[in-house]
Amino acid sequence: MEEQKQNLNNSNVKKQIVPGAFSAMFWGISSILAMYMFGWVASIVGFSKRSAALKLYEENPNVYSDKSLNILRTAKTCSMIGLFVSIFSTLLLVLYIVFMVWMATRSYYSPYY
Repeated sequence: MEEQKQNLNNSNVKKQIVPGAFSAMFWGISSILAMYMFGWVASIVGFSKRSAALKLYEENPNVYSDKSLNILRTAKTCSMIGLFVSIFSTLLLVLYIVFMVWMATRSYYSPYY
């Protein structure tokens, strides 16, 4: 009887979301939106916020809801996508600059120009 009462009390307890989970997801999403130089910074901040929040979750998983673990997974995915997109876009920018410099020097030394 007492065990059943305790189970009812535990099921009615509202679990909270890990502090920092939404912050990690915000930084992950902003790393996707701000592709170039800021994207690297935002994804690194997102990874660090996620690891701190995950540490809190692992210390006491009974207090926090499973939804917070899903939010942390989403934050990791967004941060990874943001990091890859910012690396790719920065490489494209560097290649564009190198190509333009190469084209400018080529036309400068061209005998037909």
